[in-house]
This record gives sequence, structure tokens and C-alpha cells, in this order.
Amino acid sequence: MSAYETYRQLRTKIAAYNLALATLHWDGATVAPKKGASYRAQMMGILSGEMFSIMIDEQTIQTMKDALNEELTDVQRKEIKQSLKNVLDVVNVPKDKYIEFVSLQSEAEHIWEEAKSKNEYSLFKPYLAKLIEMVKEIVSYRESTLPVYEQLLDDFEEGMRSVDYDAFFDEVRSKLVPFIQKVLSSNRPAPAFLSATVSEDEQKKLIDYLAPVLDYSLETGAIAKSVHPFSSHFSAYDNRVTVRYLTNQMTSSIFAFIHEVGHATYNGQVNPEFEGMTIAQSMTYGLHESQSRLLENLIGKTRAFWQPHYTHVQSIISALKDVSFDEFIFGINYVEQSFIRVEADELTYPLHIMLRYELEKALFDGSLSVDDLPSAWNEKFKAYLNLDVTSDDHGVLQDVHWSGAAFGYFPTYALGSAYGAMFFEAMNASFNVEEALLNQDFKQIKAWLKENIHQYGGLYNGKDLIQRVCGESFSASAYVNGLIEKYSKLYSL
Repeated sequence: MSAYETYRQLRTKIAAYNLALATLHWDGATVAPKKGASYRAQMMGILSGEMFSIMIDEQTIQTMKDALNEELTDVQRKEIKQSLKNVLDVVNVPKDKYIEFVSLQSEAEHIWEEAKSKNEYSLFKPYLAKLIEMVKEIVSYRESTLPVYEQLLDDFEEGMRSVDYDAFFDEVRSKLVPFIQKVLSSNRPAPAFLSATVSEDEQKKLIDYLAPVLDYSLETGAIAKSVHPFSSHFSAYDNRVTVRYLTNQMTSSIFAFIHEVGHATYNGQVNPEFEGMTIAQSMTYGLHESQSRLLENLIGKTRAFWQPHYTHVQSIISALKDVSFDEFIFGINYVEQSFIRVEADELTYPLHIMLRYELEKALFDGSLSVDDLPSAWNEKFKAYLNLDVTSDDHGVLQDVHWSGAAFGYFPTYALGSAYGAMFFEAMNASFNVEEALLNQDFKQIKAWLKENIHQYGGLYNGKDLIQRVCGESFSASAYVNGLIEKYSKLYSL
């Protein structure tokens, strides 16, 4: 048997562990009893430890190294290189330390939920401090000489460094912030339906209606309720999403759902031959976010998307019965200062990301402590969005990411929006997207995304795929100019 075939057998076993862990996480965040969280976290730790042992076994590492000396396809070689890098990043971490870290992540997520529900940062603070220290310790076992936070940035978006993100945010800040102030100074009132009371039942009916509109099939997916919206990948034919329902903010569930379907569609359209391989799920986070933001904003907030369906939407949501189509479109694109990142409009959204990125950098370079994090958050929020944060659940506790030690993840959200804008331009150059939406031909959109982006999984990084699909290097121009053009028209500026 070739070394590569031996590797594939090992990958299949690892895939089985990953499936079990993904299922336990999904259950824990959706339907599992909260009192079972501690035991579930312990069992997840054991499974992670067993998987970790397989991954870092000397024979496993040697098998991968031997495979690189065999005749491989480009896909196979990329697969081995990615898997080997992942292993070498953790191979020197003591097994008991790895198990402790995984268990801490699971427990911290449940503590975060409790802290958020009680609006008590003090409950989560010691876990956050421990997570940061454990991340530093885990990363210290790597061979890389990069500072810890630079390595974390690279984990989520290969090749990206803080200097790159600094330049990106500088461009967004210099061009968008003045424009945002111009939009806000127009003082257009928010349409009343945005804060109307809409029952969870009505919202669920609308989500059920939108699923087939987006060609999201419950034969290969599932929709559940959770504290924080997310998507989970189990296999090529099992990609699930969750939704959070707010009865006084019905647009929240709509666009959280569309967003997460973007993620699920990406995972579901990867080449089935990649099933069980690292490359099936190793897309950069910026690329993954590009697909969710493209679907949520560049398609899901357009007139063409809603026009064929609005009459039926009005029949589901009673609060929209007397709301004109023009008012509805203005409302779902309404710009205002917002406390919550996931509720922010697409124009002010990058400011929320910039804030988190700067705080993460400070936490890891030692210039900010977990004790001072809430006050630092609130100060920056006032400076960037001119709002006074009065509660932690609307401030430092609003996101789940830090409870899972996903440091370095946030900046990819803004990067993903910029990637998505470039992909959308390329798609429009291929066919008329507006016409396809008006004709309710979402399959054409999915087919283009599959052909040009989704099928490759993690074969290409963000910069390479942008060049391949768009024929040019990455820049923020399409993103920034597109926003200015859209909202100038919407606000008659």
C-alpha cells in the first residue's frame, strides 16, 4: 500500500472523530439539556484527545512525509501539505494539555451563555483570561517565530498579517467613515416595521418559506434555534444552520438565516471526491465569509431578490401587511448606529470588526488586560459608533467567538465582505444576476458559485482564488465603492 493510501485511511478515522465532535457540539448548542453540558464537555475532551493521538503519532507524520515523495496529483499534494502543517502546529503539545484546552473551550462556551443571559462579565472573565493564556501556551509549542497573534491571524487567513489588516482597515476607515456620517446626518427615520412585534412562529414560517427560495434543502440540511446563529458542516450532504429569533427585530432571523445558508451552501458544493479530506473544509475564513456576506447583503438585500416574493411575505408577516415594497427595501438596508455586530447594517458593520480586531491585538500584546476589556470596548464603541454601551450583553459579551478561543477570526469578516464584492462583480460579468433573481432562478447563482468557488474547497487561498476568478489582485475598491454607490442611491445623496 502506498503512503498516500495509508494516509487516506488515517484521514477517514479522523473524519469519524470530527463527525462525532461536530454532532455533540450541535446538540449542545441546540437541543441538548444544559445540565448535561459538563459531562458532555468531558467526553468531547476524551474524543479530541484520541483524535489528537492519531494525528501526532510519529508514524502518521512519517506517512505524510513519505507521501510527499510519491507521485501525487496537485489536489493530493495540497491535501498532504495542509494536513502536515496542521499536525506540525500541534505535534509538540502535550496530550493532557490539548485535552485540557478542548475541555476548557467547551465549558467556556456554556459559561459565556450564562454570563450573557445574566449580563455578568465577571462570570466569563476568568475563563477568557485562561483561554488567552492557554492559547499562548499551545502556540508556543509551534516552530514558528511569528508573534502569537500573527500566527492566529494566519491560522484563519493564510498569509494575512496585522500589517495587512491595518492597511485594509485604514482604507475602509478613510473612505467609509466620512460617508457613513453623511448618511447618518440625513436623519431618515427608521421604518416602524423594523421594531414591530413579530411572533417567533411567524418568523419560523418565513424562514421555512425562504429555504427553498435559496435552494436550501432539508434533505441535506436542518434549521434549529440557538443563542447565536451558526452553521455546522457534517458531510457534503449534511450542512445545518441555526437561527436566533428576536420578536422585536424580525429582520434579525431573516438575514442570519440567509447568512448561514451562504456558509452551508459553500460546504455543500465542495467536490464530493474531497469528502473526509482536510481540503474539503480548509477554505480560508475570509473566503467562507465572502459567501455568507455575498448571499446576505449583495443578494439578500436587493429589490430583485424580494420582488417575486414580497406579496407572499406580507401574507406570512402580519406587521408587513401595510408596508410598501419600497419601504421594506429601504428598511432592510436602513443605516443606524447599532450595539450588536450581527444586527449591524452592512455599511457600519466593518466598524464593529475593526473594534474587535484592535482589542484582540491589545489582549495578546499585553497592553490590555481582561479586567479592563469592558471599559476599553465601551470607549472604542463610543469613538467609532458614538454610542454609550450600558450593558455587557450589548458589549463585550455579545459574541461567542472568544469563548471558543477563536482569536484572529474577527478580521476575516470584513475581509470576506471585500472578497464577496469582487466575486459578485465577476458573477455579474458572467450573467445578469438581477434577472436571475427576478426569474426566481437561484440555481443559476448556485451553479456559478460552485463552478468558480465552491467546488475547490481549500485548494486555493483567498488571494489566489481572487486572481483566478476575478483576473486581478485583491483590493478594497469593489467593496468600498459598491457600498458608497448603493447607499448614495438609497439615501438620495
